[in-house]
Amino acid sequence: MNKFKYYALKTLIFVLLRLPDGFFALLLKFAFPVYRILHTKRAYGRVDRLLRETGFWGRKAMRRPRISPRDVFESLYWNGIDSYRLLAGIHSATRRVRIENEHIIMDAAKAEPVAAISIHQGAFENMHRTLCNYSQHVHLVTNAFKNTELTQVVRDLRYHPHLSEYNIEDVAQVLRNLFKTRGILAMVVDQSRAPKGNKISLFDKESLLYLRLPIKANQMGASIVTFRTYCENVRQNGRWVRQHVVRFENYYPPKMAATPQGEEMLVKAIGNDVERWIGEHPEQWTWNYHRNFKV
Repeated sequence: MNKFKYYALKTLIFVLLRLPDGFFALLLKFAFPVYRILHTKRAYGRVDRLLRETGFWGRKAMRRPRISPRDVFESLYWNGIDSYRLLAGIHSATRRVRIENEHIIMDAAKAEPVAAISIHQGAFENMHRTLCNYSQHVHLVTNAFKNTELTQVVRDLRYHPHLSEYNIEDVAQVLRNLFKTRGILAMVVDQSRAPKGNKISLFDKESLLYLRLPIKANQMGASIVTFRTYCENVRQNGRWVRQHVVRFENYYPPKMAATPQGEEMLVKAIGNDVERWIGEHPEQWTWNYHRNFKV
């Protein structure tokens, strides 16, 4: 790792996160048209095509809410900024987080090891930080960036005394530490570099979720808790602000996937969770990911 690049990048990111929303709004206004032109045949074009194929956009849109590719990119932009503001502990962001149904994770974490799983939606970097409220041993599985310096800066931002971060290749160590500490495994299951996934149906299209690790943990005696985060605009002190909701959803008991039939039921149930989450806030999901809907 180049230390000069690392410290320069870290300083730049920490300064940018503290700039006002007006700066980022102006940047988006000028940068988005350029981005759209440069990525018409890549990320922007991919989002446009997928929104049309799933019925959220275009002349044949059948779903509510109806959204455009710009809605997606604008939402990803602001949620990304707020994600790292939340990790950096910037007060203007942290005071805008609301947690719902926390009894689900609290009860589960008291009884057994837990695999807490979600998707890349909303300010998702805040999710593992939220889990640190419920266990002193949160085991986070992530994929590293191609840029070594950026990977380290993000890991610095993610740091919490209750959090241990692992690469996706460290499966055996993750499982060993999860049961040794009776902690919480944290991961998002809609994106992975792993070659194999679990087939599900999203909006009548085949897709994949990467559930092999949480299913293995469940078979070994961990429960599974699904949860998500999304952003909504609320009125506070006479002005509109972005509020981030972290909502715990469903509890699946230990060893539910101990049989092939149980595993099939579990995968289908989690797939239904994911489809509902995306359907309620489609503009906040990462439609731009290049492996979406590739089975």
